[in-house]
Amino acid sequence: MDRKALRPFAWAFALGAFVPLSWVLELTLGPGVPVFIAASLGIVPLAWFMGLATEELGKHAGPGVGGLLNATFGNLTELIIAFFAIAGGHPEVAQASITGSIIGNILLVLGLSMVAGGLRHKA
Repeated sequence: MDRKALRPFAWAFALGAFVPLSWVLELTLGPGVPVFIAASLGIVPLAWFMGLATEELGKHAGPGVGGLLNATFGNLTELIIAFFAIAGGHPEVAQASITGSIIGNILLVLGLSMVAGGLRHKA
């Protein structure tokens, strides 16, 4: 790939630098807010790349398998976070993460459905 093809992904590559930075901060400072912020910023491009990979697999596998892949891997980031939280002895973090994800998805789908219905029927 040439540089022009990679230009739209520049933000993801820049945020990807926070992954090793979070490791260095963890080793030097120990657990804390800077590690949390760096790790949170590092997760964003990883989740985005996982979504791109899932979409590409879905294109080649067909609509049925593609939909199954999107449904399965769409929440993989939350599941990985929950797994490590439980393994680290923090089940309440896993519960809060999954609960927040479910509530957010429900509200997002319901809200967008209401907006789309209102726009379609000029209400």
